[in-house]
Amino acid sequence: MTGPPNDAPIYDEADLWRRIPPWHCIYDNNIGRWRPSSSAFADDPDGHPMSVVLTEVAIAVGRGPAQILTGHERFSLASITAGLARECGQAVVRDPLPEEPAHGLVIGPKPKSVQRRLAKATIWVVPPQPL
Repeated sequence: MTGPPNDAPIYDEADLWRRIPPWHCIYDNNIGRWRPSSSAFADDPDGHPMSVVLTEVAIAVGRGPAQILTGHERFSLASITAGLARECGQAVVRDPLPEEPAHGLVIGPKPKSVQRRLAKATIWVVPPQPL
C-alpha cells in the first residue's frame, strides 16, 4: 500500500528569507551592523507560526528578492538557514499558498533567547534602507 508522496526535504543548508519591516531594524553596536530586532522572529500575535520564503523554491519559480518584497515598501529581506532554525528547536515545513508557492513555516516555541539568536545570525539579502 502506498501513501501520499512525501514533500521534498528542506535541507539544513537551505536559506529561508524573512521580510523585515523597517520598525524591526536596529543597529547593534555589539556586532557593528544593522540587524533585525529579535521581535522580527516571533510568531504572529495570533499564534500563527513564523512565515518564511523557501529561497530555493522562490528562485525555481522565477521569484527573487524584488518580487518577494513587492507590496512591502521599505521592508528588508533577511536570510537564516533551516539548520539554524532546527538548532533552535524549530521545525521547518513547506506551506505553499496560492499567492506564494515558496511559503514555509518555522514552527516551535520562540522564547526571546531563540528570537535573539535568529536575529543575530541573519544575513541581509536586501539591507535596510536609510530613512
